[in-house]
Amino acid sequence: MDNREKTLDEFFRKNDHNQRTKKTTKEEPKKIDQYFETVVQTKAPKRRSLLDKIVHFFRITSFKNRFDEKKVSVNRKQLVVEGKSKLSIWWQTISNQFVNWFSFEAGVDILDETQVLYRKNLVIKNIIWITNIIFLLFTAITSEAITPATNLIVIGAIFLIMFFTNRSTKRIIYETPTTLARQQMGEYISGVYILMMAITVYIKIRVTLGSVEAEGYFSITQAAYSLIYFALVVIALYQDSKLLKTIFKVTIIAMTIIHFTVLYQVYNFASDIMVLWNYLKGPILADIVLRTLVLAVFMIALYSTAKISEDMNYKRKEELIKRRAMEKDFKGVVSDVFDVIGVYKRHGEPEQALQEGKSAVRIADVASRLGNYLGFSPKLCKEIFDFSKIHIDKEKILDISEYEDKDVLDEDDFKQIREKTIIGSVIIKRLQLDQKAEDIVRAHFEKTANTEFIKEMNAIQNNRESQVILLAHLYEILRQDRNYKRALKHSRAIDLLQLEFYPYFDAQILDRFVKYGDDFEALYYKISQR
Repeated sequence: MDNREKTLDEFFRKNDHNQRTKKTTKEEPKKIDQYFETVVQTKAPKRRSLLDKIVHFFRITSFKNRFDEKKVSVNRKQLVVEGKSKLSIWWQTISNQFVNWFSFEAGVDILDETQVLYRKNLVIKNIIWITNIIFLLFTAITSEAITPATNLIVIGAIFLIMFFTNRSTKRIIYETPTTLARQQMGEYISGVYILMMAITVYIKIRVTLGSVEAEGYFSITQAAYSLIYFALVVIALYQDSKLLKTIFKVTIIAMTIIHFTVLYQVYNFASDIMVLWNYLKGPILADIVLRTLVLAVFMIALYSTAKISEDMNYKRKEELIKRRAMEKDFKGVVSDVFDVIGVYKRHGEPEQALQEGKSAVRIADVASRLGNYLGFSPKLCKEIFDFSKIHIDKEKILDISEYEDKDVLDEDDFKQIREKTIIGSVIIKRLQLDQKAEDIVRAHFEKTANTEFIKEMNAIQNNRESQVILLAHLYEILRQDRNYKRALKHSRAIDLLQLEFYPYFDAQILDRFVKYGDDFEALYYKISQR
């Protein structure tokens, strides 16, 4: 019998009403066990077929594999986090270097055209540097029809062109001071260079291997022909529609000449028009037309992509200009608001600042105690306490002078300014409540508080929490000297609160304060002695 049945057995034994009147005999547990044996149905073992066994085997195997993969993956991530895998560190370094070499907007201000074009020139220069290696590998391919010496001369000439062109481009790009004209010159030189070099490499491969009918060499010539398309893609990375227009005109002219002179040696049949036509008509003319059409469509696609990217970047610049203008206005507005708060809370003397700080603490203690008597939660009482003296505790945080010299704000700056702004808005609310208390007491002492005044005051922060703080503030003002009145005793302050200031509070709030007046008097005296 399993544990479940034993537990149920004990349950029945303990809850049997007969057990309360007579003792359990030794035969009764046996009867209960026999009863469960008859009730519990024993299931016959399920017989599995050969197919079920095979499926079960692969299920267990796949589960183990997935478990091992997850375990290895977790261990691998842990090694990367702990820095114990040298291969991971090396791969991360290579990845970061790759991003640094081929990333357009790595720390670039996109509103600065010179800086953006400078970065593009650096990226294209790195791409061209890798492409030059590919060009040299293609150039090194030759056939038995060309002597090694001739091939070395051609390779040397192409290498010299690569070396001096890239050196001149690098000097133009890096020359200081960096100007937009120099960067544009480097852009056009790089674009024309990579296109002409791709065409040169194709001509060399075609001339060298064109007469060879082997399929492998034919594939190489096709690959060399695709280098021209690759060069156009690299030029399109500049996203300059003017450059692409110029390059595309040059490409159409150059490729047409190559099609008629290098790909198909039409000049050998140019002695007679009929002979030339008989040579061109059919597959040759169709091949030339199709190649030209494919090239034109490809260039149109590149131009459209570059034009769209250029327009999007232009819109992005406009939005960024608006955002930076808003940043400047935002900093100005926040600075003005904080200055107003600072002027309002500016203290004439250190002694006066100290007294105002103590006054805020007394108001906070009285308000939080009153909230406790009203049944507010401890959390809400703590919030009332903090809000009552936030204009004292957080006054020094209202400073954004560190951002005045920054033309561009990053995300951290926005986050910090936003936090300061939120605190500033809360302080403004607290100062508004402070001013409300001062206006109410002064108006009643000067006998200028009419119905309209009371209505106007009640429209300002009239929720229960604000009323609690306002009542504590009124009590503080009544107990302290002002230029229009003298400090009052506790009993007189309670009388005035009931007779003069009752329209500003819920009856329950004022009643609680009056009911526990002795406690508030003791609390106020204790705080004042600090």
